Amino acid sequence: MIKLKTIQIIIVLILACISSPLRGAEPNEAKTEMKFEIDNKRPQLWLGGRSDKPGQGPIKPTHVAILHIRRPHMDMPTSHEGVLQILKTSAGESLSQQQRKFLTASDAITWWGIEEIKNHDTVFLYAVSEEDAKKTVQAYLEIPTKQANAAVQEFEKYVKDRKEEIIEIKKALPEKQKQADQMEPKYMGIKKTRYFSLSDDEAYEKAKETMLEMDKMLDVIAIELAGIREKMSVINEYRKTPQDPQAVQRRRQLPEGMLVKLEQMYIEQTIELKSAEAREKAAIKIRDRDKAFVDLFIQWANLSGEVNNLKANLESAEEQVQELEERLTNPEPYMLPPEIYQNKVTIYRVFADQS
Repeated sequence: MIKLKTIQIIIVLILACISSPLRGAEPNEAKTEMKFEIDNKRPQLWLGGRSDKPGQGPIKPTHVAILHIRRPHMDMPTSHEGVLQILKTSAGESLSQQQRKFLTASDAITWWGIEEIKNHDTVFLYAVSEEDAKKTVQAYLEIPTKQANAAVQEFEKYVKDRKEEIIEIKKALPEKQKQADQMEPKYMGIKKTRYFSLSDDEAYEKAKETMLEMDKMLDVIAIELAGIREKMSVINEYRKTPQDPQAVQRRRQLPEGMLVKLEQMYIEQTIELKSAEAREKAAIKIRDRDKAFVDLFIQWANLSGEVNNLKANLESAEEQVQELEERLTNPEPYMLPPEIYQNKVTIYRVFADQS
């Protein structure tokens, strides 16, 4: 039986053989089609997970694909969930039935952080055949590639949306600015005449306060007018020449001088009526004047607010476009497909029996 220490020594020797022609070389930055090399002379151990322990599972692999992924990179699938992701890819769907069983039942992925190649991590992908090893590599790399493409597409869509927003803002802004510019002199003219010592907000609150006062005053005047008009109606009943004999009789029974007094009262009430109506008219005028100012303030404030919001949104959208385009020009690792050293994968046979 091969002891654990012996296994560790063998692993180091195997990795040394694999990487010796690669040490000191700079990774190839060019993106070319993935190359598969077959090495049947140096069989590999079946390793389990991220450890140096032998692989476990009811189905044993016959081949292993070894590749080196450049750092930094997005998190690559290594767990059971990663295996399930592999099976769902387009390449994964073409795997043999035996390979699919192997992936779900046995240790199939080993990730080494040992720097066999500078700035690269080493991945071991096990399979039950050479062809399955190739397809497993393709499925394995398909996952982060799709994720990277999706991230880039999301950024590109966001840039497109922001550019469309910029077009719409630039289309709407001139007209809103024109309306605000036309409204401002009207508003400022009234404010300087009536509320020159107050700020815009203070002038607005003062006008609202005046409107409220005038509304209260109009309620009082309305009650006063109702009383005056009722008095005049009653007085007028005695002042007018009666046609009914009974009314004539009642009029004759009035104290001496009462008709003269009633006439005087009627004149006084008429004066009061005219006075109250004049106050009512003045209160309505003041209320309507301040209401017009309040309405003008609201229109001016809304237009000014819309202009400021459009300008702020335009500036924000332009900054976002610039920032996102810079990120697309200099993408982060999660926005890039995994970079494989020399775009090469080497497929080895696996020791048939490690017991």
